Amino acid sequence: MSKQLLAVGALALACSAQAQTQAVAWSSIQGPVQSFESLVVSDPLGSLIDGLLVLGNLQFGERFAGQELATAILPRPGSPLEQDRFDDLGFGLPSAGLSLLAGSAGANLGVYDYGDAGGKALAGIGPGLSNEEHFGFGAISVRFAAPAQALGFQIREADGGDGWLALYRDDGSLIQRIQLGSLSNGSYAFARSGGAADIAGFSLYHRDAYYGIAIDNLVVGSVVPEPPAALLLAGGLLAVGLLRRRLAT
Repeated sequence: MSKQLLAVGALALACSAQAQTQAVAWSSIQGPVQSFESLVVSDPLGSLIDGLLVLGNLQFGERFAGQELATAILPRPGSPLEQDRFDDLGFGLPSAGLSLLAGSAGANLGVYDYGDAGGKALAGIGPGLSNEEHFGFGAISVRFAAPAQALGFQIREADGGDGWLALYRDDGSLIQRIQLGSLSNGSYAFARSGGAADIAGFSLYHRDAYYGIAIDNLVVGSVVPEPPAALLLAGGLLAVGLLRRRLAT
């Protein structure tokens, strides 16, 4: 076996060992679903939320204490003379205790009413110069009342930009920073490998231009286990046996 093949194999094993979570179906997570329909939208362009937001057993803000808030400036795709500014939480780790912080006034969170079946969604407010330039371009961080095994949410307004989801424990240690790839509208959900229930919060940040992104229908809980194949087979055989017995009588 060549050294190149050995190196590729070692890299694959290392990546596998670092996989602390696995993607799951949003519908497989058992837990309360938090929507944002209760929030008031007074501006057709979206209403700003200053300070921490508490809904149910979840607390929403911009970042955790200890994280460094940076600004990423990128040329807008298709418009090289225009730039988009995004919150960047890729530096620094939260402090022990995972204390949530709100962004500065006018640069924290916002809620937008799409006026369709999906209704309202929550957005992070970025460092842009106007409402249209910063609504949806900011980071969203969420603190759970109790650690969980899985979480999921739905993304709206995505235009294919990159996204990152960082999962943290109570002590501020990083479980995994998940590269979400090119974002698209739809559901994203992840569960801890091995069933550990130690996700105490997360940060979501991105580089999705044009309209930014918003989230909706956040669910935090545990994955409903699927019956093992052997049990399904046994159940099927039992049903067939009962049916034959009834036909015989």
